[in-house]
This record gives sequence, C-alpha cells and structure tokens, in this order.
Amino acid sequence: MNFKERILTTLNHEEPDQIPVMGLIMDPSTVSQVTGKSATNIVNFLDKPVLGKVAKGLVNTNWFWNRMYYGNFALAMESSIQLGFDANWSIYALMKLYEDPASTLGTAMHDAYGRVWEMGTNDRGDLSVDYSRALCPTEAEWEAWVDAKAPLFDQLVKNATGFHKKLADKYSHRIMPIGYAAPGIFENSWQAIGFVNFTKLVYENPEFVKRVVAFQTDLYLRYLEGVMDSGVEVVLGGDDLGQKTGPLMRPALIDKFFGESYRRVAELVHSRGRKFIFHSCGKIYQFLDMFIDWGFDGIITMEPTADMDLARVREQVGHKLALVGNLDVSHLLVRGSHKEVDQAVRDAIRAAGPGGGYILSAAHSHPYVDATRLQWMVEAAHEHGRYPLQG
Repeated sequence: MNFKERILTTLNHEEPDQIPVMGLIMDPSTVSQVTGKSATNIVNFLDKPVLGKVAKGLVNTNWFWNRMYYGNFALAMESSIQLGFDANWSIYALMKLYEDPASTLGTAMHDAYGRVWEMGTNDRGDLSVDYSRALCPTEAEWEAWVDAKAPLFDQLVKNATGFHKKLADKYSHRIMPIGYAAPGIFENSWQAIGFVNFTKLVYENPEFVKRVVAFQTDLYLRYLEGVMDSGVEVVLGGDDLGQKTGPLMRPALIDKFFGESYRRVAELVHSRGRKFIFHSCGKIYQFLDMFIDWGFDGIITMEPTADMDLARVREQVGHKLALVGNLDVSHLLVRGSHKEVDQAVRDAIRAAGPGGGYILSAAHSHPYVDATRLQWMVEAAHEHGRYPLQG
C-alpha cells in the first residue's frame, strides 16, 4: 500500500499493510532540526528602527504573509517526508501586526477572529506565538468587530483555500496532507470574548451567545468548504473542549450550544465524501459518546498527561471512532530513551491497532519535541505495526 491507501483503509476500520504514522509538525524548532533551515522569525526585526518598520509593513500585506506562511509550512511538509510519515497536518492562520502597549514587545498580532497573539522567541531562537487575550469582551465590541471585519473574513476563506491547495498540489504525491480547519467553533466563540465573560454570558445572555455561535458556525462552514476545495481527502477540525482534569464547560452545555453546529460540520464533510477527524486536548472521556452522536469519524490527540488512556478510549468507543495520537510530548518525544519510545509505540499499537482504526502520532505538536525521537517513533511503527499484528 502507499501512504494514501494506508490512511484511508485505516479510517474505514480495516487493516492496512501496516499502522500509519502521522506527523503533527508545524513548530519551527522541529523543522530546523530536520531540514537545517530556519523559519522566518519576524521578532528579530521588530526592535530595529528601520527594519522593524519595513517588517511590519510587509507582514501586513496579504501577498507577503501568504508567501511567508506557506514557506514555513512547506518546510514542515518536507520535514514530515524526511522522517517517513504517511501524513502531516496543514493549518492556515491570518494575522496582522498592531501596535499594542499591553504587549511585551509593544507589538502584537491580531487574528481575523478577534484574538490577540503574543509573540516571542524561545531559547532555541525560534518564533513562538501564543493566544493572549480577547479583543471583543463585550457584546457591543463583538458586534462592531463583526461589522467591521467582513472583508477580512472573505480574505481568510480565500487565503486558506489557496494555501491548502498549493500544499496539496505540491506534496500529495509524496505524503498525505491533512487539511486542518482551525481554530474551531467553540474556540472562535469564546476566545474573542474571553472565557470568563463568555461563560457568564451563557447564563446571563444566552441569546447573544447563540448569535455568536451561529455566526462562527456559518463562517467555519465556509472555511471548511475552502479547505475541501483544495482536494484533501481527510479533514481535521476541532476545539480544545478539555483541560488536564476534565471538560472546560459542562458537556451538556457544550451539546446545547454547539452540538448542532458540530453535526452540520460532520454532515458537510460527509456530503463531500471526506472523513472528519476532531481534535481536542484535555481529559475528554465525557465527550466521546457525543463525538459519535455528532457524526465524527475520528479523534486526534488523546493527551496522555490529561489521563487519556488509549486502551480505555478504544474500549469506550469501539470502532465507532478512528483514533489518532496519544504519544506523549512532555517527556517521551522530548527526552525519552530509545527503549521508552519503542515500548510506547508497541503499547499504543497493542491497545488500538487490532482491526484497523488507529493512526500513530504524537499527542500534539510542541517546540521541544526532538526530531530524533520522532524518527524512532516512525521506525518502531514500521517494525511493530505490520499486519497481522503480533501480540
């Protein structure tokens, strides 16, 4: 089988020739380890009087942002190919630089959804970008944002479509690009408003929350259509519904406000003949049956440091969901021994591999994941993951 046949056979809960391995590579640190090339780090230019002004101007132009962003993700695809993965995810983001006195650098990125992202440089010299705060904490501010940003939403969908298509056209003969429509409806709904404000509004102004969710659902479905128009055959979506100890909100509330939106997502993907895999970090056992009810084909992450045990997940969902992930990125793939990595791969295959329906991968991307350990993971999968599986 080739990589594409291997992935699609697995997602149909049939046994391929061997367990597929999927890359979640996107961090510049991982890319530079594999390719020896560094992704563009604009932080290096921002504190320089002349270069900083030029950099800000360039980053805020659509053509330069797309060129820079695609170039960085193309390196991620090259890294995944070199390491021997069958697939790698691809994620598009549209951000612009703004003067921001509240930011450490005095400059921050704002995305199309109304979020502030703080930029920095990690101890390896690579760019780091992290969600910082909401831009629309009140109903009036959110409404004003939506009214003012209509052209930006159109640009986001257009850019995402072109980005995924360009990657698929260039790399689909060497690896399977998995289009990731991210971030998802839940995160898009609360992160522009702020979690505390949003959860209060769920009780104090549920009609406003419903309007927010309806808007984000319609925008997400447009975005998802664009990702699928690129030609990818498997689509990732998702929201972090959990934290280390359990759900971020009561599952019944998530179902009440977001369940129908998620059903619409699954129905759209299936109407296009694609598979839909849902990403969520955290301890999410309470959502697994909902994922099945909403119509998802699979889940990705199953964060081991949030007590997500692969065998327990498989026991709960059977073969109603394909499983992707679960290899730890806090220790195992950062500084684990060769023996530890090999044993973790064998344990994962034993827990979820029989009958198909399991794709081996790291639990997530992480800047401190070690490329050598990713290579060990792939090699162990090739050694222990051939069907018929051996004990």
